This record gives sequence, structure tokens and C-alpha cells, in this order.
Amino acid sequence: MERAPDKNTIWVVTGEPMAIRGGGPKELKVDKLSLNVQIFLEQMNSILEQTPDTVGKFQLDEFEVHAEVTAQGTIAMLGTGVQAGATGGLGFVFRRPSTMGNNK
Repeated sequence: MERAPDKNTIWVVTGEPMAIRGGGPKELKVDKLSLNVQIFLEQMNSILEQTPDTVGKFQLDEFEVHAEVTAQGTIAMLGTGVQAGATGGLGFVFRRPSTMGNNK
């Protein structure tokens, strides 16, 4: 018998193989996931505030980050050796405000 949808929880399919005990879809509290996304964004803000406007002759206008939700609801950046296209997860694109018309 299926349970009725609950607006306070969300299903997350983790990268853990289903063959592992406890693998497969996980039900997470929306409040917990929301808090973890907020913490992740605050951490990214700390990093981006230190990012230069230009790199050599190139202007840095956009910063794209891919992250995955763990079975515990933690937000983790995808590191070396992980193919973002092979997983779901969350994508964040941070764009600098348009400076058109501003003489910087």
C-alpha cells in the first residue's frame, strides 16, 4: 500500500548502489534539506567573494557548481573523477551582476 505524498518530505535518489544495504531512494525532511542548501550557499558565497573579476585577459562572469545530495541530506560538491552528467544532483550557476553602464 502506497503512502500519500507528504509536503514535509522529499525523495532523494542517492549515488549509493541499490545492492548495498539501505541503498536506493531516501526520504528526507524538506526542512533539513533546505537548511543544508542554505549552509552550502553561504559557503559558496565565502568562496565567490574572493574570486577576481578577471583572470588574465578574460572576464569571469559566471561560476557553475554541481553538487550531490547525500543519503543524510548533506550537500556535497562533485570533485575530480565524478561525471556530473552521470548523476542527478543540484546545479548552481552564480552570475555577476551586469556591469553595463557602470564605469568600473
